[in-house]
Amino acid sequence: MNIIIGVTSGIACYKILDLVEELKEFNIDVILTENSLNLIDEKEFKKLKCKTYTELFNKKFNFKNYLKNNKKIKHISLADKADLLIIAPATANTIGKLANGIANDLLTTTALAVECPVLICPSMNSKMYNNQIVQNNIKKLKKLNYNFIDPEYGELACGYKGIGRLANIKKIKTEILNLLINRTQLKGKKIIVTAGPTSEDIDEVRTITNKSSGKMGIFLAEEAAKRGANVTLLRGQTQIEPSKNIKDIKVTSVNNLYQKIKQSVKKADIIIHAAAVSDFTIKKQNNKMKSNKELNLKLKPTIKILDQIKKLNKKTFLVAFKAEHNLKKSELINKAFATLKKSNSDLIVANDVKTNHFGSDTNQVLIIDKNKKITTLKQNEKRIIASQIIDYVMRYL
Repeated sequence: MNIIIGVTSGIACYKILDLVEELKEFNIDVILTENSLNLIDEKEFKKLKCKTYTELFNKKFNFKNYLKNNKKIKHISLADKADLLIIAPATANTIGKLANGIANDLLTTTALAVECPVLICPSMNSKMYNNQIVQNNIKKLKKLNYNFIDPEYGELACGYKGIGRLANIKKIKTEILNLLINRTQLKGKKIIVTAGPTSEDIDEVRTITNKSSGKMGIFLAEEAAKRGANVTLLRGQTQIEPSKNIKDIKVTSVNNLYQKIKQSVKKADIIIHAAAVSDFTIKKQNNKMKSNKELNLKLKPTIKILDQIKKLNKKTFLVAFKAEHNLKKSELINKAFATLKKSNSDLIVANDVKTNHFGSDTNQVLIIDKNKKITTLKQNEKRIIASQIIDYVMRYL
């Protein structure tokens, strides 16, 4: 496992030497910001057998030589090898830069290039930490799935007493181990995730579709990939794009999605069927229909893909989704459970789109298993709900 530790100019930077000692079993690279070098000597980390980096470009950098010799760009090669990036201590300045996409040194450029989890450990004066701008930046990064260990209350180096001390090194180590364990939870598993709406052509320019944003499916795919799974994402026209470390396949119609599933289902250990599949199709009209008169469209039901998956591969672990509108909780549970039984799914995730409409950034769901055991996931960001659903799947595996 490869860990990168970014050290910024917090007075607690000397404590990171103890953190490195605690993480001896890992390969550790240390990036020191320019200002951190005013507080701690790079040699202190080299004594602990760490590779250290301080500058974005070498002093004698020559772009012609880089292009000619196909040399690796430092921040990209560091980002590619990282299984975890830790920023500790993290100053208000570095947090602010990351929250706003500013990359003007080796640490911030690396941080914006990584696809691994990032753990941020703030440390600063309590007045700075409680500043609303800093708090907004932290909230923004948390919403983007950055991990944080909040600072502790106590005596600060500046003479103040309050929240701002770097979290205990043992606590940081525990969180690091948890994040690294999560990285391998699904290693070797092949997972198919479907997401977003399908659409059925009416004519050459019009379609029947639905309001699904595809966010939940994409977040589920990303969470599974973070835990080491080999993920294939089959998605319609979604409102957001997935991360680059996922095999991303675009689909259009119900039949198109079904054919893609048939091609890969035999090798799938898990299928999470979160797509909002069209319930109806229509015989496509040639060219573009005229719009100056009333039209009657005859719809016919589409194939229920969910009901076919276990028939194609009875060994795959199937997670179904059920969206209803304006139902009592008991009605939602009964309808979802009926869908689970009919499709032979292992779990079903149900929600009411009146309470949590398509396209929103939050959700609250029910998870129901074959024994009709019901787990409620309370209102939360969809990324967090996705992580909780994957946690639940892990219990059954």
